[in-house]
Amino acid sequence: MMRRPKRLLAGFGLLAVLLVAWAGTASAHAQLESSDPAAQSVLLVAPTQVVLHFGEPVTVDAGSLRVLGPDGQRIDSGGTHHLAGDSRAIATALPPRLPRGTYVVAWRVISADSHPVHGAFVYSVGSDRGAANASLLATALADRSGSATVGVLYWLIRLSVFGGLLVLVGLSLMIALVWRPGGSPRRAGGVLWVSWWVLVVATVLAIAAQGVYGAGLPIGDIIRPSLITGVLHTRFGELAVVRLGLLAGFVAVLRGIEDRASRGPLRWRWVLAVNAVLGLALVLTVSLAGHASTGADPTWGLVLDVLHLSAASVWTGGLALLAVVLIRPDASRGQTDDPGRITHAVSAYALAAVVVVVATGTLQSMRQVGSVYAFVNTTYGRTLLVKIAIVVVLIALGALSRRLVHRGWGLRRSGRAAISSPAPARSSSGASAQSGTNVGHDGRSGRLRRMVVAELAVVLAVLAVTALLVNSVPARQAAALPFSTSVTTLGVQVNVLVDPARTGPVNRIHIYVLSSAGTPKAIPELDASLTLAAEQLGPLQIPLRVGGPGHYYATRVDIPVAGSWTLTITVRTDAINEEVVPIIVPVR
Repeated sequence: MMRRPKRLLAGFGLLAVLLVAWAGTASAHAQLESSDPAAQSVLLVAPTQVVLHFGEPVTVDAGSLRVLGPDGQRIDSGGTHHLAGDSRAIATALPPRLPRGTYVVAWRVISADSHPVHGAFVYSVGSDRGAANASLLATALADRSGSATVGVLYWLIRLSVFGGLLVLVGLSLMIALVWRPGGSPRRAGGVLWVSWWVLVVATVLAIAAQGVYGAGLPIGDIIRPSLITGVLHTRFGELAVVRLGLLAGFVAVLRGIEDRASRGPLRWRWVLAVNAVLGLALVLTVSLAGHASTGADPTWGLVLDVLHLSAASVWTGGLALLAVVLIRPDASRGQTDDPGRITHAVSAYALAAVVVVVATGTLQSMRQVGSVYAFVNTTYGRTLLVKIAIVVVLIALGALSRRLVHRGWGLRRSGRAAISSPAPARSSSGASAQSGTNVGHDGRSGRLRRMVVAELAVVLAVLAVTALLVNSVPARQAAALPFSTSVTTLGVQVNVLVDPARTGPVNRIHIYVLSSAGTPKAIPELDASLTLAAEQLGPLQIPLRVGGPGHYYATRVDIPVAGSWTLTITVRTDAINEEVVPIIVPVR
């Protein structure tokens, strides 16, 4: 009896090692670490190329890196490429004898976790003439996102992938573990096949949608052959193809489950083993294409994510199995197993799964978020808090269901688990009426049915929020981004950038004043200071310099301690009108 678990574990380990070694993992998220020329630099000699260095390997196409001249026209050759032997660095060539002025560099690449990353910065040649307008253009390009329709479609696809995966892997495994041969009605097989088709279709659509999603193109370009071909040559595309191959192999598992009544114990053990190994492989294809395989210590993150998704699939699969058993039992095949026994078995597996989900989710959150500040001040962190709240509701519902199960069906300790219920009563036709085992006819099982349906609805909500999370920048990375905000006063718009908003003399502050028409506007006076009321620090005056019309900046600003600092900006637009604008700047 010990050989089967050992063989199963050996298969798990071998498959995991092969997939991880094949796909590789990344050491960090795709952040721009450096550039040549450097951002905001003023060069005496015009460069012959622009080179960007990222924190992890990135995927590019011909238009991933663009350079715009002082007149706003594109001047690069359009041939973005990796530097020889370095998948983390990209470059594009520039023409010789560039005119004096300020240039804009805009980039858009695909990171190792399959998500697009983009940004923009400026550099100058000879002088920073036109820096204000160029900086405004760079800010607009950096803030430009892709099509909203594509974003919604991508979210729906990710939701379908998660839903199909958890039901397919979890339900097939739970049937194999707790439902004896001959006990699976047609409805269980129907649910399995629906989840299989959902995962197949969602994976195919993901290949098509990844192209327009990564390139920031409209939905009409989704069937462009060049984009699809490009996706197939990325890690995301390769993993999607592997997933389709695994799903083709999973057909044998589904057939084996359907025909389990006619299979002997030895053949059924092989069906169970293949089911578990292919299920783990399917989970790996999702984990390797997401945030889990990036960041600090990606191998540890990948292990946590695989355990998290595997436990979630057991939990979801158990709920799906209970729905099949409790909601309108299949009279066409008969109920050859006691629903009470199945419910108790599912409850035990679900309890273990909840422990793993909570433990791995907590560790993964610490890894992806890293601080209370990131939890509260980033989109990823706030979305994760919503997910945690929904999971708490799900756990509470699960606890109520478990309590109802153990109060409703008492198991007597004998040679095997059975239901403490009255003996079957004979109807007038002589048929056996399983009054104790047909749980659909008592009030307690009715409450349990409603609880199961409610849990499945909450699971869907968890998956919907999870699909949002995988499209968000992880909180640890987002918290490291510069602070920026915009306020309107005295008929002008004031844009503020504090980079990187950390303690020490490392901060750069840029303030842009725009007219109501959105053009740079020079004003008679603009002053700024920093105050931390909680520590009674300040006001610390900021020595602003003029970088051009409407552009005020300071470098090497020293912020001594972390906290919520108040950046006070005094704006005077003429001899009479003056306004003091306080802005809260969280400093890490």
